[in-house]
Amino acid sequence: MKSRVVYIGPLHLFAWITLFELGTAVVIQMGMEAKQDAWIVIVLGCLCGVALFAGVFGTLYRLYPDLPLTGYIRQIIGPVPGWILGFAYLLYFIYISGRDVRDFADLLSAAAYDVTPLFALSLVMLIATGYTIRLGVEVFGRTTFVFFMICCFMFLFIIVLVMFSDLSDGKRLLPVLGEGWTPVWKALFPTNITFPFGEMIVMTMFLPYLNKKYKAVKIGTGAMVFSAILLCIATYVNTSVLGTEIASRATFPLFTSLSRLRLSEIVQRMDSIVLFLFIITSFVKIGTFMFAAILAAGDLFRIADHKTLIMPIGLIVLFSSLTIAGSLTEHLQEGLKIVPYYLHLPLQYAIPTVLMLIGLIRRRWRSVASS
Repeated sequence: MKSRVVYIGPLHLFAWITLFELGTAVVIQMGMEAKQDAWIVIVLGCLCGVALFAGVFGTLYRLYPDLPLTGYIRQIIGPVPGWILGFAYLLYFIYISGRDVRDFADLLSAAAYDVTPLFALSLVMLIATGYTIRLGVEVFGRTTFVFFMICCFMFLFIIVLVMFSDLSDGKRLLPVLGEGWTPVWKALFPTNITFPFGEMIVMTMFLPYLNKKYKAVKIGTGAMVFSAILLCIATYVNTSVLGTEIASRATFPLFTSLSRLRLSEIVQRMDSIVLFLFIITSFVKIGTFMFAAILAAGDLFRIADHKTLIMPIGLIVLFSSLTIAGSLTEHLQEGLKIVPYYLHLPLQYAIPTVLMLIGLIRRRWRSVASS
């Protein structure tokens, strides 16, 4: 395999991972089964994700720093079984990209474009992501950095808005652990140890492009922690403005929260900020999974020019997003009750851990044999 030319700088990767982690999680309330302790669920989910990334993905990256996930799978378990498993990850990336496109289209349809077909909303997003992917990894990374700066400004504005609004009451987050740890554990497993932090498995397709490889784990860990802080801020806004009962019933609570917040009679109806924020983070998340699928297909089928794969994979993502569920309720139920058990846990946790152990054993055998 040819050596890869690296394109991504540390700041670009940090911004990329942060926005990827926010993704759809920034508007779809995480951990509300734990009510006012949802922020604890986010913190614990982040800790599990960091342990997975630093311990498992980081170890695999140090063993094979120049290979993507689909590349070192074949090195670890052999060409044929490795190709089959790599193809399974290709399908996984396409499927999750389709789910994220459906999340994006459903929210926009429910919030502002109720007469616009889901097909049109999905198509526009995929055209935008496909165009950026066509320009390459470097351009995608720089684009995420620009979006990252915009999102930081929006979060800062939201914090100021909440601080000075009379509708926000921090006491709604009390008592901490009022019902004990049981609701927290139920909310954490398996949904919130896999979404969004476990989805960092997709970044293993891009880490070989980092120009300072020794910083990969530190950058990824820092970005995950920073995104968890932003998600905790979003949770605070939802709970302090809506209360736990309304926030747990709302499909998109952050949108509902900011639609109520106002500063005097000057600043009102700031739900448009959420829409803009959601469009940006969805663009990054959809684009990341789609880009990973394209790179995986190129690696598995030995197609050097990734541009030729954008159209076919984009069409598969588009039509899978439209046929993935009959309604928003069915889509969310599938994402919360089925996908974490049958896809996320095996592909994010179990298989990478086994690969890491086999990789370490193979390296140990090689070192013993050479000595």
